[in-house]
Amino acid sequence: MATEALFQQKATIRKEILEKRKSQDPKSRAAQSRSIIRTLLSRKEFQKADKILIYLSKDGEVGTDNLLGRAFELGKRVCVPVVDRESNELRVSELPGPDITFRRGAFGVREPAEEDLNFVSPAQIDLVIAPGLAFDRRGGRIGYGKGYYDRLLSRLGSQIPRIALAFDFQVLDTVPQDKNDIQVDTIITEKSTMDCSGI
Repeated sequence: MATEALFQQKATIRKEILEKRKSQDPKSRAAQSRSIIRTLLSRKEFQKADKILIYLSKDGEVGTDNLLGRAFELGKRVCVPVVDRESNELRVSELPGPDITFRRGAFGVREPAEEDLNFVSPAQIDLVIAPGLAFDRRGGRIGYGKGYYDRLLSRLGSQIPRIALAFDFQVLDTVPQDKNDIQVDTIITEKSTMDCSGI
């Protein structure tokens, strides 16, 4: 598929999903987020993991704030992504605990305050909880267009489980992909859990 055509298809999907997310009722979104998090907590990948990379939710994404607290309660080591604009990569920072103050970082994404940054090697991560705008049942993922997560996931390797959290309307029959797009293994929505690793 021509690069320009792929770019346009992704842009169209991003616009449609963002509009649907904006139209969600906040109470309904919060309830669905809680349901998705409950399912995640019951997954063996989550229960076995020691050090987990969890995205900090924003702008209508599946909310992860409660997940951070539950992960700490369960004795997990919790890491969050931090955008490094100089290297154009995502770095991984381990949180010191559940009660820290976040600041607005690049692209409006929250990140730990300077004094709470504790960068660790991505190689230490044994589970990734990934965001995205659109997915398909084969694990195809469309992010926000900057490629940060794809580059991070490619550095981690395929042996690290990758679980995406999404609302059901974000899962399409198919999403356009190119060689740089990294798939997820599992997608959890409020309606179903999709195992994509064997497809």
